[in-house]
Amino acid sequence: MARDMTKLFKLVMCALCCSLPAAGAWAAGAVYAMTNAVGDNEILVYHRADNGTLTQMQTIKTRGGGSGIQLSPPDSLGSQGGLILDDEHRRLFAVNTETLAENSQDCQEGTVTSFLVARDGTLTFADRVMSGGLFPNSLTVKSSAHDGERDDGKGDDGSLLYVLNAGGPGSSPFCGPSPNITGFRVDSRGHMRLLSGSVQAIIDPGPLGGTGSGVNCPVSGFPTPTFDCGRNPPAFPRSPAQVGFTPDGTQLVVTVKATNKIYVFPVGENGAPMVTQAPGPALPTYFGFAFDQHGHMLLTEPFGQATTIPMGGAAAVSSFAITEAGGLQQISASIGDGGTAACWIALEPITGRYAYVSNNLGDSRISAYSVANDGSLTLLAATAASGNGPNDLAAIRERSGSFLYVLNSGNGKVGGFRINLADGSLTPLPAVGGLPAGGAAGLAAY
Repeated sequence: MARDMTKLFKLVMCALCCSLPAAGAWAAGAVYAMTNAVGDNEILVYHRADNGTLTQMQTIKTRGGGSGIQLSPPDSLGSQGGLILDDEHRRLFAVNTETLAENSQDCQEGTVTSFLVARDGTLTFADRVMSGGLFPNSLTVKSSAHDGERDDGKGDDGSLLYVLNAGGPGSSPFCGPSPNITGFRVDSRGHMRLLSGSVQAIIDPGPLGGTGSGVNCPVSGFPTPTFDCGRNPPAFPRSPAQVGFTPDGTQLVVTVKATNKIYVFPVGENGAPMVTQAPGPALPTYFGFAFDQHGHMLLTEPFGQATTIPMGGAAAVSSFAITEAGGLQQISASIGDGGTAACWIALEPITGRYAYVSNNLGDSRISAYSVANDGSLTLLAATAASGNGPNDLAAIRERSGSFLYVLNSGNGKVGGFRINLADGSLTPLPAVGGLPAGGAAGLAAY
């Protein structure tokens, strides 16, 4: 009898263990969204079930302030990557523009906040540091070793964090520092310390008070004086939009809407960046980017090949290969989706065959592209789904498939979709709220 009970106990324990979710990338996780509120920036944490549905479980302060609707209600940071996770999903990083008041100009240096991520996805505040410039709006992180390895006596695991500071033109008398990228070393406890020699300038987007509509940085006129170039906040159509490591971690890419330029900085070297200038006569367009599974860069263009801005229906996506020297070789050029202001992009993570783009003006559509092995793009669906002022996107993989999440700044909700891996179509999931309607920006998920 005792032997039978022992066998039964073992069978029950085996069945219980087999029913538990696998660890790592295949476990249910979390989705994070940022309020970006002036003076009181917060992160909302949503539990993600393995069927993709979300349930809010935490709100935590960054201990810094955001920008509110200073640039525009649907795109308050003018960037992609304001909220990011590290590779192991153990730390979360957020930008704080530290704006003093909405619709005002200041010279307030921004900050960056780090959090530790628990097993259940909840956050614990870790650190907050000065960003090294004005209006930080994008982040990128490279984890070169697992936590606890390569410890230098300070808990340093070799992780690098870079922030893009988009405000200030350098030559303006109003604020000192020019747009730049600034690097930090991050330890296993989430503490950040400035990386010596890491600050690299982004060239001033144009002369203050120049002539031309949207090209040479007019004092006013697009569409209000708060969009003036040479100030903090930066002019939306001209400021730098994203910083990101290449997949191999050897280069940093920065897109600049201002002059249609793409900077490629060598990591760990003092050499000058390779700067690629888009051919005219198109106006400022380069915005967000993502890398496919073969290392090609997929890049959004809010106004595509338009010669006047803003222009409806001109949104597009291009793709490039990046050489070891930092040069760009174009693969697909300005493949339009018929939408307006295509700014954010995410790649389906299992097959890598589909890319999704949010157009946050006009009809607020989410478009789908197919991605070939050589990085070439084909428009799959001009309207794969609808949003409400959609901005940031995040795509994750789960045992049951892939899911796409979108921050809808128009109604303060996070929308979700199941990705059909056979054809790239999207099936809506219930949306969850809790964010402000207007001003929210930043989305990350695992």
